[in-house]
Amino acid sequence: MWRPWLFALLAILAAACSRAGEESEAKRAPKTPPPPRVEVPAGLSIAVTVDGVAAAPIDAARLGATPPDFADAERKAWKLARLVPEADRAGAVFEARGAGGVAIKLPRPATDAEPQPVVLLTRRGDVIVSTVDPANPFPPYHGQGGQLRRPGDTQPRLSSVEQIAVLTAPVP
Repeated sequence: MWRPWLFALLAILAAACSRAGEESEAKRAPKTPPPPRVEVPAGLSIAVTVDGVAAAPIDAARLGATPPDFADAERKAWKLARLVPEADRAGAVFEARGAGGVAIKLPRPATDAEPQPVVLLTRRGDVIVSTVDPANPFPPYHGQGGQLRRPGDTQPRLSSVEQIAVLTAPVP
């Protein structure tokens, strides 16, 4: 007498269940591949100050007219000292500020062989401030993460950059 009821319950449960893989795949939005050719975003404008005085902003026209210092098929990078010539002196410090007050300070290196502060255009069209090693500006990081206790990318970086303040003289 309870057997037909049990079979009905099992049939309902079997129909209601689906494989976990099917559900999670359906819920994921696929990532679009990066565009074949990356251009500087047309609306880009990063305010620049040098020792508290406003300077020419870093914008799309300026980056488009300036050949990158480092480039490969997917990325381009311009040295900050080249984009802001007033800061091309020993002891200068770049402070990049982003959304929400997040900031990083990057000193101008003493030599061209040291890691260079740059404005970097990523393969997905994001503009960030970071440092790159001139000997290997875009190293491969795929498969070099934490499971094998390798550090991966250790360079400081800031996305959504709104302002770059340059200090050319030591603060008293």
